Amino acid sequence: MPHLRLYVPEEWLRDDFRQTTGFDAKRLLDRLVQVVADLRMDNPADGASPKEVPMINLSNLKHAIVPLSHAYVGGDASKRFLHVTLAAGNDTPGRTSAVRVRAARTLGDEVDKFVGNLPGLTSVTVHVKDIDRDRGYSTSAERAKARASTPER
Repeated sequence: MPHLRLYVPEEWLRDDFRQTTGFDAKRLLDRLVQVVADLRMDNPADGASPKEVPMINLSNLKHAIVPLSHAYVGGDASKRFLHVTLAAGNDTPGRTSAVRVRAARTLGDEVDKFVGNLPGLTSVTVHVKDIDRDRGYSTSAERAKARASTPER
């Protein structure tokens, strides 16, 4: 299952900050969900139609804002950052590193446009990755299926 997370300094989630600066993390997350929905990649099947397919299955996308406490850059409390992660689901044919780099740049450009000259924002980073099941990732559905197929002792 793909995950989209927007990491935001917790004080930027307060109404007074939103009213003062116009920054609305919920609106930004909603916009990023739309951007993810529009991401496409080449169809990995040779000669298949359509030529491009969605990068992720949007109906499975889990998304959230993650509040950060003590979120500074270089120990300087006046410098803040935003971070976006997109874990794009299990390894999928065609979802190459070039596809992930393009997705990261697209998401980053969207955040840059959204935030403008937000006071105190020093850095926006985006990390797009595939979930590698061989490196310890599991879902509740997979675990339930495994438990159901394992006889009790």
